[in-house]
Amino acid sequence: MNFETTTCISKEHYILLCYYSEKYNVKLSKLITALLRFVGENQKVYFTTNRRIKYRERQGGNWKRIHIMLTPYDYEIILDLKKYGKMSLAKMIEFSIENYFERFVNRVLKKQSTDNYLYANYHFEVTTENNIFSYSVYWGLPPKILQKLTKTTHLFSKT
Repeated sequence: MNFETTTCISKEHYILLCYYSEKYNVKLSKLITALLRFVGENQKVYFTTNRRIKYRERQGGNWKRIHIMLTPYDYEIILDLKKYGKMSLAKMIEFSIENYFERFVNRVLKKQSTDNYLYANYHFEVTTENNIFSYSVYWGLPPKILQKLTKTTHLFSKT
């Protein structure tokens, strides 16, 4: 089941995104989610603690409301990015465009690698150590999970 949300971006960013959406024949929603995945997967968001979520600055009528469709996987990554970087969705889009859009165009769009399943290994684990609860989020399979899978597969393989 997909998730739908609405956000606002600057008209300048909207025009830029529409241009590349048309140029590479990618839906606007898919372009935005691919950009956010690129930024998240390439560790471009700075980990921030002890502050509230940061929102974009209001600029009167300079905003365009957009509708975004998210796959469950994209939704999870965006939630993680919000927690990790302490930014609203609109602020994450603004941050991504202003800081990493050119790299995204060169590494993803020009190579036409905007596949929906570009990043499919998402894993998290919950642990308790010395009565302290924590969880780890992996945007890829961690080696210890791969080792467990290898051992399990070896046990059940026919020799």
